[in-house]
Amino acid sequence: MHHIQGMKEFFSLLIMVSLCMLPLTAQEATSFHEAYEAQLPSDATIGQIVRGGVAGSAEEITHQALEESYGPVWLERYVSEVLRKAFTNTYDKQLASLLPAKHVQVGRAVVRSGLVEVPFCVHTPNYRWGGTMVWTNNEDTGWVLLAIEVEPSL
Repeated sequence: MHHIQGMKEFFSLLIMVSLCMLPLTAQEATSFHEAYEAQLPSDATIGQIVRGGVAGSAEEITHQALEESYGPVWLERYVSEVLRKAFTNTYDKQLASLLPAKHVQVGRAVVRSGLVEVPFCVHTPNYRWGGTMVWTNNEDTGWVLLAIEVEPSL
C-alpha cells in the first residue's frame, strides 16, 4: 500500500514538472504578461510605478517631458503661452540643470479638482531627485503643465 502511495506522488510530481516545461500558447503568454503588469512595483516616494502609461495620459506626458532637454521648445510644448513667463522665472535654472533626465519613474496620477498630479522620481548613479508635475487637460491644446515641484531625495 505504501508503495502505491509513493507511485501516485511520483506520477503527480512528474505530471506537474511536465506541465511546467510545456511552452505557453500566445494567449497564455499574454495573460501571464497582463497578470505581471497588474502587479506594478511601488516606490516609497511616489507610490505605485506606472510603466509606459496609457497613450496620451498624464503619466506618459510627464515621462516624456522629463526625458527631453529643457529650453524654448520644451516650454512651447508643455507650458501654455499665458504661463510661460512666470514659469520661466520660477523654474528656469532648476529645470535647465536637471533635464533631460534618465532613469525616470512615474507614479500613478492623482486627480484633484480637475488638476492631475503626477509624482515622479529620477535615479542616477550619483543623485536621486523627485517631485510632482501638475497638469490640466485643455480641450484645445491637450495637456498643459501648470506647476512642478522638484526636491532632492536621499
